[in-house]
Amino acid sequence: MSIPMKLLWKEQSLVLWCFSASLLLSSCEGTGPECGSLDTRNSVVKIVSDDTDNKLVNFAVKNSSSVAAMVDDAKSEAEKLAIWEKARQGAVYRLDDTILMNSKNRAAREVTCIGLLYVTVADVTAEKEVEFKVKQTPDGKTIVSVNPFLF
Repeated sequence: MSIPMKLLWKEQSLVLWCFSASLLLSSCEGTGPECGSLDTRNSVVKIVSDDTDNKLVNFAVKNSSSVAAMVDDAKSEAEKLAIWEKARQGAVYRLDDTILMNSKNRAAREVTCIGLLYVTVADVTAEKEVEFKVKQTPDGKTIVSVNPFLF
């Protein structure tokens, strides 16, 4: 082997060894909780949409001109309440594609994340930054909690 070939082979071997070591070390760390996984995203949306005192959806309902028009046409308080409730139940939620990790606690296997949450009610879309925590239990289950909105 010529000297340049030996050097090239050594460089390739070193790169391969470093890559292998990097993979090994990252796998030893284990996978922790993730901010943007599909399960986490679905949990955040479900927690917010199941909240009966959801201030974001209440804001959207109150600012929808089409909901307001239906309420104006209602004959009784019961009809108005039913319109507002139907608007809340028909709200469409979406968590933005960009979710940022605020903090990570490896010992507790917990991350704190933020992202924009959108809710659409009829002709209005409202958005609010939502902060949530994702914790991985020792048995591998994921627990998601959402901090209440501050308005």
